[in-house]
Amino acid sequence: MNDRDFIANQATQILAILSSISFEDCHELTRNFAEVTPRPGIYAFRHRHIKILYVGKSKNIRQRLRGGYKALGWAFIDRLNPDDVRIAAVTLEWKTWQSCLDIEARILQTAQPCYDVQIRQEE
Repeated sequence: MNDRDFIANQATQILAILSSISFEDCHELTRNFAEVTPRPGIYAFRHRHIKILYVGKSKNIRQRLRGGYKALGWAFIDRLNPDDVRIAAVTLEWKTWQSCLDIEARILQTAQPCYDVQIRQEE
């Protein structure tokens, strides 16, 4: 399998996982995100009805979420109920992490999360 096929395959699999985790099994929003993994991976802010709001990547997902988030600011401005927003995460192995930037880009092209677009337009 060449790199392009690997990236496409991984992006499809990760997006499917992020989308298929039941809302109840996603991590609730908290101040310290203690239940979220500290491992590298791709994560998504999910809404109970709107589905994926934002997709990101990090070497330490928990630490990244603790650092604050514009996506949560947009959700607040849009008056989304915090109980309707949760976090889904997929941890990545080293080989996959090396291609994470390309995998994330592919996921964003496919899923087109509404807050990824708004944030990038504003920056």
